[in-house]
Order: sequence, then structure tokens, then C-alpha cells
Amino acid sequence: MRTLLVALSLLSSSAAMAQAATPQEALPSPRAAAPGEAVEPSTTDVAQPSAPLPPRANAPTVPEASPSIDERLTADEHRVEALEEQNTETKNDLSALKKLRFSGYIQARYQYQEPLDDTGAGGFSRFGVRRGRLKATYTTDVAQFMLQIDAVPAGVTLKDAEATLFVPGTRQQLSLTMGQMKWPFGYEGPQSSSDREFPERSRVVRNLLPSERDRGAKVNGRYKFLRLAVGLFDGNGTDSGTTQDNDKEKDVVGHLGFDLKWIAGGISGWYGHTLGRLPTDTFRHAYQRSRVGADLQAYFDVVPLGGTSLKGEFIAGRTYGAANNATHLDVPAHGWYLLLVQNIGLNDAVGVRYDSFDPHNGQRDLAAGEAPGADNTINTVGVVVQHHFGENLKMSATYEIPTTHVVAQALDPHDNLFTLQMQARF
Repeated sequence: MRTLLVALSLLSSSAAMAQAATPQEALPSPRAAAPGEAVEPSTTDVAQPSAPLPPRANAPTVPEASPSIDERLTADEHRVEALEEQNTETKNDLSALKKLRFSGYIQARYQYQEPLDDTGAGGFSRFGVRRGRLKATYTTDVAQFMLQIDAVPAGVTLKDAEATLFVPGTRQQLSLTMGQMKWPFGYEGPQSSSDREFPERSRVVRNLLPSERDRGAKVNGRYKFLRLAVGLFDGNGTDSGTTQDNDKEKDVVGHLGFDLKWIAGGISGWYGHTLGRLPTDTFRHAYQRSRVGADLQAYFDVVPLGGTSLKGEFIAGRTYGAANNATHLDVPAHGWYLLLVQNIGLNDAVGVRYDSFDPHNGQRDLAAGEAPGADNTINTVGVVVQHHFGENLKMSATYEIPTTHVVAQALDPHDNLFTLQMQARF
């Protein structure tokens, strides 16, 4: 082996020596310039700086420093982590928005009431906006905020302002609410005006539960099919004309009900006092303000046209009035209604309601000239036809015929009322 390496070394040395001994070719000498002829410098004599050549099209490029696979994976992991953080923030924002819910409805009307007598006096033909409600509700696991305003041509008023605490561990089956809210009494009073079949509540509810709302605190509880709501309220209602309670008396109002899906109902009670003075009083006196009531709602599905519902309610009470609850101090009154609604298909319904209200129990009918007395019993028959244009728009036409008890010389006023209402809600 050593011999072979020595031989190869000798051969390479001989080749190098032979190349060094080969004479180099003579370079061409520059031409001698003629006298007077300018001699241009030869490109071979002076080294000229060469201009940068433009890059050749489609020339292959070589990245200066290509990231490794590990570096690219690390960068991708960082991008994924950033996207996950953004996704988490978006979910948190959406979760907060889901707790906030806006709803509302508008009831626009045309109404016509015939003249009260043959002279043409009274009556009206008018357009109006009865209700323009906007409600915001924010609900969490332990609390609920609810605010509702009513914006109509007469102004903007506060309807509901409630703060509710859901008692922990009860799965929102037990709660405490404070603020301005509806009285927990009966069925038609707490029922939303947007769900009611007739444009207005029955006459007995309008008189004994004016405005349906008051300021106070109440407890709501549910246990299986039972429902209980009881509260302590100022008692005068939000239509009393005062922003604060005009006395230190408080009223207890409650409703105990049941709900078996096809039939529901309950009983209601109200007890309290209000200060007032009758013409026979020297000083203000705490007059009793009380109510008792019973309600029942039944739902059937036996008619092939659609579902049928039958609803009724009876209320009797003492001391009432829309203005400061002093108009009918210590006056007993009662009333009731019966409502039958038949659905026709999915979008139409027909309803008939009969309601009766006696403003003064036991008082005989009177006359004020040729008109019946203000405290005479009034019975009203009403018919309503509804059509739903989808989920958000409902149109109804209602005709109501009130009949006032009269005595010999008094005549029943011609106060039939037609109401065409369009309701939009969201």
C-alpha cells in the first residue's frame, strides 16, 4: 500500500513539473499609434468598473435564511394561541350579550264611538297610539334587572323598574323583587297587554286595579304546579297622582295559583288601609282597602278548527278609584268577566267577552236627569276578530256594546265602541 501511494505521488509531481516547463503563449502587443492620432485606451489596458447586471428573469432565488421546521411550528403555535385568546374574548362578549334582552311593542289604533244621545253630543272618531313599550331585561344566575318605559304622544312614563334576587340554591324558583311592578293579584291584571285578546282589560279590573302597578317588594315562589306571589306595597298605585306614598299605611297583596297546563287558576287577596276624609269626617281616617278574587283559565283542543280557551275572573273589593284612591272611599264594589276565544287555524281567532261591574254594591239604580247614575251597574258585550301576520304583527277589530242599568226616566247612553288595532312587537 505504501508503495502504491509513493508511486502516485511521483506521478503527480512529474505532471506538475511538465506543466511548468510548457512555454506560455505571447500576448498581442498594442498597436503603435501614428503621429497625431489619438490613442484610445484599450479595454485591456485600463480596468473599467462594470455596471451591475439586471437580474435574469426566472432566475432561481435562494432564501437568505430559511426558518427551520421547528421555528415554523413554533410560529404557528403562537398564532393558534392568539386566535384562541381572541375566540375566548368573543365568547365572553357574546355570553354577556345573551343575558341582555330587549323587547317591546306598539299598539296603534283607530277608534269610533257613536254619539251618546240623539242630539249628536259626545262620541269620537280618532287615531291614537295607546301603548309604545320598550323593555330591557338583564338576567344572571342570581339577579335580574328589568326596566320598561311607555312612550306615547302624551309623554314618556316609567312602567316597571324591578331589581330581583334569585335565592341561591333554588334554581330561580324563589326570588325577591323590589321596585315598581305589577300587583300580584288575579289573572288579567298581571297579564301583558300585548298578549290580551281585547284592547283593554275588563271594567272591574280597570276600576279595582287601576294602572295594575305599584311600588313595593314581593316574593315569588314555585313548587311543582303551585305558584305563590305575595308582596308589600304602598297601595295607591302609580296612577294615584303622587310620586310618593301619601301615608304610612302599607297593603299586603298576594296570589296563590296552580298551573296544570290545560287548566290554571288561583285565588287572590288584598288587605290594607288608606287615609282619606269623607264629607262627614272632621279629620282624615284610615279606611279599609281590600280585595278578594278568583280566576280560572281552561284550554281545550277538541274543535277541529283550532284550540279553544275559556277564562273567567271575579273580584270584589272596598275603596277604589283612579284618582288618589279617594273617589270611592269605603265603597264596596264587585265585578266579573267571562271570555271565550276560538282559534281558527294558526293565524286567526274569534273572541267573545261579557263583563259586568257594579260600582256600589247594594245601591239602587239612580238617574242623573235623562242619564243613568254614575254608580249604576254596567254590563258589556264585546266581540273581537284577530289575524296574525307572522309572529310580529297582529291586527284586531273589536266592537263593544256597554249597557248601563237605567231607571224609568233615564236612557242608556249610545256608547258603543269600535276599535281597530295594529300591534307590532319584537
